[in-house]
Amino acid sequence: MSKTMFSLLQGRTALVTGAGGGIGRGLALALAGAGANVVIAARRAETGDETRALIEAEGGRAICCAGDVAERAAVQRAVDAALQHFGGLDIVVHNASSGLSGQPMPCEDITDAGFDEQCGVALDAAFHLAQAAFEPLHASGRGRFIILSSAQALHGGAMNPVYAAVKNAQRGMAKALAREWGPHGITVNAIAPAAGTDATEAYFERNPQVRDQLLGSIALRRMGDMREDIGGAVVALCSDLMRFVTGQIIPVDGGAYTAL
Repeated sequence: MSKTMFSLLQGRTALVTGAGGGIGRGLALALAGAGANVVIAARRAETGDETRALIEAEGGRAICCAGDVAERAAVQRAVDAALQHFGGLDIVVHNASSGLSGQPMPCEDITDAGFDEQCGVALDAAFHLAQAAFEPLHASGRGRFIILSSAQALHGGAMNPVYAAVKNAQRGMAKALAREWGPHGITVNAIAPAAGTDATEAYFERNPQVRDQLLGSIALRRMGDMREDIGGAVVALCSDLMRFVTGQIIPVDGGAYTAL
């Protein structure tokens, strides 16, 4: 990573939910690589500590705060940890999602408990984060609030109707918060990524025809790298280079969805 890239977020502090693995880990590594201190909010301490160790091995600074972000108390602990360890909070990235989100399921098979779980991690957590983080983001003077949404919030999807619903709700929340928080100097955006994770690679191994079909629909003919592509976009949004961008849902998907 270039010195210019490393300096983009130097001295700032970021909180990333769901950073114990997958895209969240890639985001945490990208933000740390751009100079930010990182608070890793992970459901399990073991996975969060693995991400922390990777960041520290590259010379970055990070702490892990374990807990279920669907619970207000866990979110508040993570925000408090940022303030106590790093003296402030400049960036919040809500990436966490329910394990049920990636499971194809018809509407008639979804239980009330499954519905509540997906809503809790996607929406309750975003709401708790917004309330807990507003004051420190305001105090920062360059606050950034980013939600990882999905293209299914834009075009719908036949895979999991609850997932499409909560991602669309996140889209509305990002736009509403952008208007509410704009006068306070805080930008709010969402990105809709297409990234290769361990889960997607395992699925493609079992279903190569699905992989070929999906990659054929992506203009760049590949899935995004969690750190360099998805993380790079988040770093750019958090930097001063995109300080005049707010209220947007930005597909970071190699051209898979171009209908905006």
